[in-house]
Amino acid sequence: MIANFFNKTKPVIIVNLLFLFAVFYMAAIFLFKPFDFSIAALGLNLAMFIGFIFMLLLINFILRKNNLTEDNSYALYLIIVLIGSFYETMFTTSLFFSNLLLLFAFRKIYSLKSGFNTKSKLFDAGFWIGISAILCVWSIFFLILVYISLFIYNKVNLKNLTIPIIGLLFPIIGFFTYHFYFDSTDLLYNKLIFNFSLDFSNYNQLKYLIPLSLLIAVLLWSIVFLLPKIVQASTTIKSALQLIIGHFIISVIIVVFSAQKNGSELFFLIFPSGILLANFIQKILSKTIKNLILYLFLIVSVVVYFL
Repeated sequence: MIANFFNKTKPVIIVNLLFLFAVFYMAAIFLFKPFDFSIAALGLNLAMFIGFIFMLLLINFILRKNNLTEDNSYALYLIIVLIGSFYETMFTTSLFFSNLLLLFAFRKIYSLKSGFNTKSKLFDAGFWIGISAILCVWSIFFLILVYISLFIYNKVNLKNLTIPIIGLLFPIIGFFTYHFYFDSTDLLYNKLIFNFSLDFSNYNQLKYLIPLSLLIAVLLWSIVFLLPKIVQASTTIKSALQLIIGHFIISVIIVVFSAQKNGSELFFLIFPSGILLANFIQKILSKTIKNLILYLFLIVSVVVYFL
């Protein structure tokens, strides 16, 4: 039933999905965040909620514009449910803005296949990644995704290889100049330090262990299922799937090595995971399995609020 409902992209379905996110957001705020009824706190929470709504609409735009999935709402549904499952992602402002800025970069990267305004898109992608890296230095690894896209779409030449780096350095140099002028370069250096940790003990908590186990299990199933499909697919679909898998691998590396292990770092993993899972689900012939997977993710996203 749920598979049939989200097997469309009608505006009413998008509205229902945004309402589902609103439920997750309000539940997370009231249950896990010390709530202050001051005007400032209410304004901040409202602003963050609006920011998330904008992010989700931007994600939907990227999915539809670049045909990253078929004509369905599985990806947006899964992304919202994953955000709800890892509710710490809704509390870290710097990671929210970092991922929001990365979406502008991803929009340019995934649209490189069109062949139009390639150099402008490469500069813009590097520029947005540069700003995102100022907020979270690990974002800089997504510059690799730009070069993966160049190889996948056969756009490798000296200019195209150089432009993303120029775009990346543009905001970083501007930020350095600002701090140099005000003699506060230590703040910049602290922001650009790669703090890392391989301590995963925090993930032993059930609120992380259950949704992560489900996500990893279905993702592995998805990748094993999709790899043969990539070989058989048309050039356009094959290129898109290769780029999505590259995106997913970079995200996994960031999550594994990030010093933060409180669930918020999983923000980087949600977007590519949602796309991979959607591509897997839409190719499953059995409606029972489709419904089972979609319901499982929804049930787990609710269960974690009681752990």
